[in-house]
Amino acid sequence: MFYQLSNEVKKIHPNNINPDFLTVGIISLEELEQCYVQFGFSYLTVEECKSDAQHLHGTLGSYHDYLFGVIVGVNPGQIIKVQDRIGLYIKQNLLLIVVIEDKDNSTRLKLLGLLGNLKLDNLSQERFIFVFLERFINEDYSLLVNIENDISEHEDRIIDHKLDNSFNYQITAIRKKLLLLDNYYQQFIAIGEELEENSIDIFKEGNLHYFRLLAGRAARLCDSVRMLQEYSVHVRESYHAQLDNDMNRIMKTFTVVTTVFLPLTLIVGWYGMNFTSMPELTWRYGYLYVITISILIAVICFIYFKKKKFM
Repeated sequence: MFYQLSNEVKKIHPNNINPDFLTVGIISLEELEQCYVQFGFSYLTVEECKSDAQHLHGTLGSYHDYLFGVIVGVNPGQIIKVQDRIGLYIKQNLLLIVVIEDKDNSTRLKLLGLLGNLKLDNLSQERFIFVFLERFINEDYSLLVNIENDISEHEDRIIDHKLDNSFNYQITAIRKKLLLLDNYYQQFIAIGEELEENSIDIFKEGNLHYFRLLAGRAARLCDSVRMLQEYSVHVRESYHAQLDNDMNRIMKTFTVVTTVFLPLTLIVGWYGMNFTSMPELTWRYGYLYVITISILIAVICFIYFKKKKFM
């Protein structure tokens, strides 16, 4: 499906492309294999599109008179794995999008939505490329806010001592999402910088600021992701510190109890020897005497530890 952008957005056949006007196409991988020769694309680029590799450090490579690269996308609602892969061919006045993998049809919807709301006044190829690529990241600020709130909730659970066995799993899942997003934004930084370099001189010098703007927005998102990564590390360390504190309190309690009853153990062992020469054994109040001494020692120990704030 190809669209010519002149005074209006007009659907055209690829054989009727006018090189004087900006043309945008979106095709399948099968259609690319049929028309790559017509556009002068190398078959190596077709092979790269057919590859199953899902690298998130995508960039654009320079060829004789065009740029090519594979962009991978993620679904904001399910960012734990790669969702979309598209090939991107850029020639002078031509942007060709190859849908490699797009189960939810989001790439086509992004393009059609852009074409449906496009202002053709003073439209340039550079601006169109910027607006199209920016649609892959323009909703991600709210996504990062949601992740930040999620991390903050985990921190509140630590403070309120509402921890469970799933805490480590949950914080690890968040860190995996952030790692994926970091790589995701890195590719847009690289793409923006490659476009701004204009190595094959297909863009107008005065419009290169659009690509600088794209790289800048991706860089700010990347900075936000790294801040959240540091925040998640802090929360995880707080969690382990809380576990250590809980363990220390338990061990402290055991130590106090052991110390309190150590003299009582000594008394029990002492009188348990049953020597006949012990006068307390034949004394009428001997049993009550031992009980009283034991209780008195325990009370004194508890008062002492309480005063020293060991309890």
